[in-house]
Amino acid sequence: MRRSGLGAGIRLAVTLSIVAAVVFFAFPILFAPRVEVPEKVQYGSASSVMFQIANQNLTPLRAVEYSCEVSRLVLTSGAAVRDANVLNRGRFPRIAGRRAALGRCQTGYIVTMPVKAAEYKLTVTYTAYPWTARKVLTVRIAAQFDAKNEVTGWKTD
Repeated sequence: MRRSGLGAGIRLAVTLSIVAAVVFFAFPILFAPRVEVPEKVQYGSASSVMFQIANQNLTPLRAVEYSCEVSRLVLTSGAAVRDANVLNRGRFPRIAGRRAALGRCQTGYIVTMPVKAAEYKLTVTYTAYPWTARKVLTVRIAAQFDAKNEVTGWKTD
């Protein structure tokens, strides 16, 4: 017995509709944006780090805002730098699906002495299309140092 072309076409249309609904509505809930930092750097500085906010979904992120502040800055002598905190802010009206946008965290302290630890707290707020609720992503970005106390890379928690 042969199946009619109409029945197969309806079945295909229903299947594609379900897949589209999952991608369109469920993916923005399941897959949050990702913050990427350079794992290896040459001549890195603890006073500044570049990062990118990567949209893992096919649908865009809207009203993306970030703020970045120093959460920890410790000199090799063990003294914590208390006056390094500067709040950096940035805004992207839209990050298209499967794209990324660049940002920077930096201190208000000019680092002239060797640093033992540097960590930033990055907070990203965004709206995932088609949803209207604001979501918040908080990431800690920590410097990695070599034996000479030079920044060789960054990692996120």
